[in-house]
Amino acid sequence: MNEQFFSSLDYADLHARVFRPDYAGYKPNVVESPHGDGKLDAEKRYAHVATKYLRTPEERHDLLPYLELAHYEALKAARAMALPHEFYPKVEFGALRILEYPAGATSNRHEDFDLFTLMLHRDQPEKFRMDDACSSPALVALQGVNRQGHLGEIAEELWLGPATPHWVEASDVPQHSIVYFAIPDHAARLPSGITVGEWLAERLARSRVYR
Repeated sequence: MNEQFFSSLDYADLHARVFRPDYAGYKPNVVESPHGDGKLDAEKRYAHVATKYLRTPEERHDLLPYLELAHYEALKAARAMALPHEFYPKVEFGALRILEYPAGATSNRHEDFDLFTLMLHRDQPEKFRMDDACSSPALVALQGVNRQGHLGEIAEELWLGPATPHWVEASDVPQHSIVYFAIPDHAARLPSGITVGEWLAERLARSRVYR
């Protein structure tokens, strides 16, 4: 079981490379309403490492290894969860998120809208909270690989169990974390009949506020 897959040195290296205005995956003007209900996580800052943002040879050289390591952990989790192969995470759709919470900042209680999320680094793990009432065999298997891993809304669409409500409590000092959003092929068709890509487009439209 991996509780701190990436170290504080990894976090510092990633932060220095992606919290930059010239990096496409840094979105300081995008605020999240993670539940799509208008409640904003206005204070947290984040950047994504995803294949669509790696636009230069230097970025691919420096950042792709981190993304691939995270994705390998997601494949281990998918096997443990006995996911149908057509819904295995795809690296080209996954995203590594580097997060920074200023002192006093929190996140609203919410569920992620991916397949599942891996917690790969958190300098204050006790500040991350999950609703223990939303367990399922798939979540138990996931947490056998990643203790603070949690199911997203796509998992719920696949009848793997309820998406896991979670939130971040305030700290007197800044908090740093790295998570991986595992997402299947956008062309995969959900039981509802729409594709993963169509479902995500609608969900994202409700969860982003541009300032």
